[in-house]
Amino acid sequence: MADFSGWEVLDRDGRLMPYLGRQTLFLNRGIALMPNTLFADGTIEFDVAIHGQAGFAGVLFRAASSNDYELIYLRTHRSRQWDALQYTPINAGQESWQLYSGEGYNASAELPANRWVHVRVVVDGYGAEVFVDGASVPQLRVRDLKREWQAGRVGLWGRSGAASFSNVKVTPFDRPRPTRSANAPAPGMITQWSISRSIAAAGLDLSGMPAAVTFEPVTAEASGILNIARYRSPSTERPADDDGRDVVFARAVLRVARERRARVSFGFSDDVVVFLDGRPVFAGRSGYLLRDGSDLGTLSVGTTALDLLLTPGRHELTFAVIEAFGGWGVAAKIEGAPDVTVEPAGKER
Repeated sequence: MADFSGWEVLDRDGRLMPYLGRQTLFLNRGIALMPNTLFADGTIEFDVAIHGQAGFAGVLFRAASSNDYELIYLRTHRSRQWDALQYTPINAGQESWQLYSGEGYNASAELPANRWVHVRVVVDGYGAEVFVDGASVPQLRVRDLKREWQAGRVGLWGRSGAASFSNVKVTPFDRPRPTRSANAPAPGMITQWSISRSIAAAGLDLSGMPAAVTFEPVTAEASGILNIARYRSPSTERPADDDGRDVVFARAVLRVARERRARVSFGFSDDVVVFLDGRPVFAGRSGYLLRDGSDLGTLSVGTTALDLLLTPGRHELTFAVIEAFGGWGVAAKIEGAPDVTVEPAGKER
């Protein structure tokens, strides 16, 4: 499809404009959905012209709504860097690039400005490959698309007015419904959690666990990452002094047969307060550029650890996970203590 007739442009600054000899779609901050196309697997191709400024431009697919889709994008200002290409799922309008970084999620590619660059994305089951500027081998191989497999809409995505798009072509192919690989979590990784509703973080007293918090069970990925955005949207109840942040309490119930010390290593995004049996034992920040001018705030298990003295019986380990933007999640692992078990999560107060 060479033009953009019938496209649904969900961006007040999105517009058709001539650029480098073509009629193009320019997206400043938003998405544009292709008409009359349902896509689960196949090939998506498009040309992109980068304007030479910092920004982001990409393609979305399997969109269930304008807030729920898979996304692969270019960081237009990171040519040849390790994170020039990025995959992230979008759930309830929330990006998760801080949770998914490194091999399988990022890759390097040359992203020249002020000329047309062809991008080809091949989607197959729970995997995808990305070829930039005529590459014969994919620069990015996504091995684990995070959203459930289903046909959905295809579209374009842009931030900061960094690029224009042209010549979008979608070629679906039929295949049986794929089965997601059942990978086993690493020993000690906590995968059974219960989470609260989302609460506006501004003004919330986290010197202790709030009263009357209701939890419901969820399961982390085999990697250990609990992507809260899969289950919770930002709170709709905002205080007068709102700063845009939200908190969800994620609880794991530990069972200990004998008194012992146990090390819990964990990662989080963006901020966290950790409670053991309702008592705060740790508070930390790991948001974008908070630690230093190059820290992206990406989640990595093992960046932080707590040595806990656990008496025989049941213990509640609760993480108040606070989100600003870029990824809302936590992952935790019990190190070298196979006799400390995690009870199956259940609905509780």
